[in-house]
Amino acid sequence: MSVSIQIDKNSKKPLYLQLYEDIKQKILSGELQYMQRLPSVRSLCKMLNVNLSTVTKALSKLENEGYIKATPGSGYYVVYSEYQDKIIFEEENLVDAQGYINLASSKLPYSLYPIEWFKNSLNCAIEEYSPQIFDYIEHFKNPLKEYLVAQYLKKFGIVTTPQELTVVSGAQQGIEITTKSFLKPGDTIFLENPSYLGAYHIFSNMHLNIVGIDIDQMQNIEDYIKKFSPKAIYIIPFSQNPTGVSYNKEYKEYLCELSQKYDFYIIEDDFLSDIGVDEGILPIKAYDKYDRVFYIKSFSTVTMPALRIGFVVAPRHLAEEVAYYKSMADISTSLLIQVSFYYFLKNFFDKHIENLKAYINQRQKLFLRLAKDLQIDDRLFTQDVQGIFVSFYLPPKMSSASIYNKLKMQKVLVQPHTCFYHKPASTNFFRISFLDCRDDELQIAMQKIQNVLNSAYQKEEV
Repeated sequence: MSVSIQIDKNSKKPLYLQLYEDIKQKILSGELQYMQRLPSVRSLCKMLNVNLSTVTKALSKLENEGYIKATPGSGYYVVYSEYQDKIIFEEENLVDAQGYINLASSKLPYSLYPIEWFKNSLNCAIEEYSPQIFDYIEHFKNPLKEYLVAQYLKKFGIVTTPQELTVVSGAQQGIEITTKSFLKPGDTIFLENPSYLGAYHIFSNMHLNIVGIDIDQMQNIEDYIKKFSPKAIYIIPFSQNPTGVSYNKEYKEYLCELSQKYDFYIIEDDFLSDIGVDEGILPIKAYDKYDRVFYIKSFSTVTMPALRIGFVVAPRHLAEEVAYYKSMADISTSLLIQVSFYYFLKNFFDKHIENLKAYINQRQKLFLRLAKDLQIDDRLFTQDVQGIFVSFYLPPKMSSASIYNKLKMQKVLVQPHTCFYHKPASTNFFRISFLDCRDDELQIAMQKIQNVLNSAYQKEEV
């Protein structure tokens, strides 16, 4: 498809900026489409009668912002999709629509919500701590913080104090206040590529220098550390979102050693390790001999999202900073929720986790059996499925947004890769979670996924 690119040499605006804006506008309008190849650098120079630096500066700016990607020996390709910004939350609007099978959401089915247990816990909190729990500030020793330190965290191998622990309103807030506590604009932070886009937006709004490391390159992280000298690394070590990758004990210990050797901090995002702790799956914080890990724990995925409850265990010398930024964000997380969650954690949490583990294990086995029977298990990003996320590879030039639309037309919801890359994608895939659907629905959805994958790879081979 021929595209007319224009600049005005009589304008006072720099030529490279005009070229950048014209190509960007054509991408956003759809005139330049996903994975379409741009004219070569030499062709653009000749077409526009401009020098090499004008073209390379414009293309570099477009690549840094995630609109295009350079492929060695081939040229520049459009990697931005119109779905990149809007598709993330679309499945939430469709989740209750009749007939849809939801493989996009990571929430539990309502049948697993521990509502009755939490109701009991709520009543205990009101009876024992009312009216103080309806205040902003703690006028009593917080039982949740005490229990987390004395009981809950010990099974994760984490030794801390109530002073180093800050209760937060979910992981998103934990990431934000942690970042503000020790980083400043211009500091370099690493994150896995792909990764949780909510974290990227926080880092971007703080004007940090974000370096994405392709997840299959994480074993070579020391090379990146030597090159970029990061102040921090953000990592999801168990059932990584979106790939499903989980890191082993040796790698976690290795990261801790690197943090000391190269003087950076680790921001650990833990949303699911409750289901693996009995099998010896411990957080990075358990191996933190040098006090360099911010451990962010959220209970949203394993209980009920609306509780908005979690906590941050900070390095000792930065705990006051984390607590300060928490107080600036919203004064405090609801004391009613905190104390109620204490009773739930103490009396019912272990029973709930046992139920949850049994459910997730059953779903994992069913998913893997279906993938094998349908002969699409070789398309999986990771064969070692330990958590709730899995991703399927797509051919490099196949739009995952188009796959999303094809499956949505068949009333199956998935997440395309554009929801997780903050920079041009090195791997093309879509993510699913098998939590919130029935067995028969998962079987139907997997058959439709098989058809879409087979069609995609057949086109690639033609």
